[in-house]
Amino acid sequence: MSLSKQLFLLVTLIFVIVFAVNFTLSMNNIRSYLQVESEIHVQDTATSLGLSLSPHMTDEQDPILRTMMNAIFDTGYYREMRLENIDGEALVTLTNPVEIEGVPDWLITLLPIETATAVSEISSGWTISGTLHVSSNPGYGYLKLWQQFRSTLFYSLLFFLGAMALLYVVLRLTLKPLNAIRSQANEISAGNFVRIEKMPWTTEVREVAQSMNSMSGKIGGMIARLNAKLENLTDSLKRDPLTGLFNQQTFTENMKSALADGQQGHVLYLKFDDLAGIVRDRGKQGVDQLLIDFADMLKQHALAPAQSYRLYGSEFVVLSPGTDSGSIHLFAKKLQQAIHNLGQQYQESDLLHIGIVQFERSSEYARLLPAAVEAYEQARLIGSNAYFVRQDSLSSINEQGWKTAVKRAIEHNTPEITFTNQAHNYETEDPRLVMMEAFTLVTDVSGQTLPTGTFFSMAEEFALVEQLDRTIVNKILTTMEHQQVNSPVTINLSMHSVASPAFRQWLRERLVTFSLPAHLLVFSVTAYAAAKQLPVFAEFGVFVRRLGATTLLKRYSSDVIPVEKIKELQVDYVRLARDLTTDIHQHSSKPDFLDIMQEVSSLLEIKILVESVSQDEDFHYVRRIGLYGISR
Repeated sequence: MSLSKQLFLLVTLIFVIVFAVNFTLSMNNIRSYLQVESEIHVQDTATSLGLSLSPHMTDEQDPILRTMMNAIFDTGYYREMRLENIDGEALVTLTNPVEIEGVPDWLITLLPIETATAVSEISSGWTISGTLHVSSNPGYGYLKLWQQFRSTLFYSLLFFLGAMALLYVVLRLTLKPLNAIRSQANEISAGNFVRIEKMPWTTEVREVAQSMNSMSGKIGGMIARLNAKLENLTDSLKRDPLTGLFNQQTFTENMKSALADGQQGHVLYLKFDDLAGIVRDRGKQGVDQLLIDFADMLKQHALAPAQSYRLYGSEFVVLSPGTDSGSIHLFAKKLQQAIHNLGQQYQESDLLHIGIVQFERSSEYARLLPAAVEAYEQARLIGSNAYFVRQDSLSSINEQGWKTAVKRAIEHNTPEITFTNQAHNYETEDPRLVMMEAFTLVTDVSGQTLPTGTFFSMAEEFALVEQLDRTIVNKILTTMEHQQVNSPVTINLSMHSVASPAFRQWLRERLVTFSLPAHLLVFSVTAYAAAKQLPVFAEFGVFVRRLGATTLLKRYSSDVIPVEKIKELQVDYVRLARDLTTDIHQHSSKPDFLDIMQEVSSLLEIKILVESVSQDEDFHYVRRIGLYGISR
């Protein structure tokens, strides 16, 4: 119940109690007053009428007696008048029936007015000649009492309504800042650290608002500082410490993302032919300077939006999306000349060679680097600092074959579902299973396993990815029901399905028939894909929560989505990339990164998962810092 309603009820209750007590006392006082007034009135009437009748009592048959009594009795205020002689015989008797019109019976029952009676002795000379009895008519008293009751009730209710209206206005003015504070608290909970600009005039509420502003500023500042640290740590984790180029793990992620997005272009593999010989001639410092100069050269000559990477000691890669055959040859020639110039500076005529391969949506990542290495070996046969462009496809299936495989999976429901990456929570001695991932295995007609990433990318190319997602989600739900799964399961979706109203409607209808609890379903999207359509993913998060399910961001890093944006996405889980929990103590940035992610998860109430923690030393570390779920 809201505070305004509670105050209204409290004030109403107080008013009713005060009104009831005051009204009861008032009505009783009025009744007593009317009772006393009636007694005084009949007594005065009996005395004055008795004196008027006294001279005429010498003749008991005198008609003036009745005439005088009728004159007084006809006013209607009396119930009975009776004149008796000395012997008690009634000389004149006048009666008036009690008629109480318009007065409810319950009032007469609750507030009875007794009939007042007065007696006056009549003297003739020095002797008593009779007695006069006068009784009041209570009907007039009840009528006065009823009129007073109605007027008192009317003005009391009028006052009550006025007081309620005034109270409403005061409460609106007083509670309006509380609504602002509530909205601010909701915004803080959602990850938006806003401030109340217009401070309340009520002292206590103003102090609360100031405290909320202070808390919002501190938490917002803390999140901003943590995010800045995470960005710096993430960037350092993605780069080679010597050259400043991106490392192999970053190349893997970027290359897979490019293939998933359907991009096409070229990959250049560059390798120093005899780096060990240069080390012998110039020493480690000389080689380090050579590698730094070479990295600077790559940064200067790479075609935007190309990115350069250092894989291992002497191996480098340039990822150049959007290039065609003509532009890649021009780039390779410029790079060849720059390498020749660099070699002259170090008195090395034959410094390195370049192998170039083309990629497209249907290319298989596993075949890409081996093909580039083969092209590099061909370049070594051409001449010093030469390059070679390999033209053949990196896909084991042609485009029509991929389309046939996707349609077959949808029409014949062939995807196989297994539950992998079982993550446990180790807060207690008995670890409990908190998450599994539904892994999809697809095959061609011959039963040969197809690369999952390329398969889904080609499904998107043929506008079949939503149908494929429906098929796989339905298969996952059926498998969960058949196996009576009782732990949350991650279900991977494409952003096309996430953004589709038709898919959401289908999912809502499908979950109606789902026999297991909806909270076991955790719908997952990569952070890279979600970052392209943050509002859409946030809407999907709200939609999923209404269904009783949850959402997960996988392969998360703060350079893709800042931590202050996570709460806005209505996400419940974040799963870190495998590289972040591999060889933790060999990289000074990784422990700091994981510690900060744990702090962020506590502040934003998000659960952090890590996968494939194989080494015991890494496992003990992530367990010690308290990450929610760990798979090994």
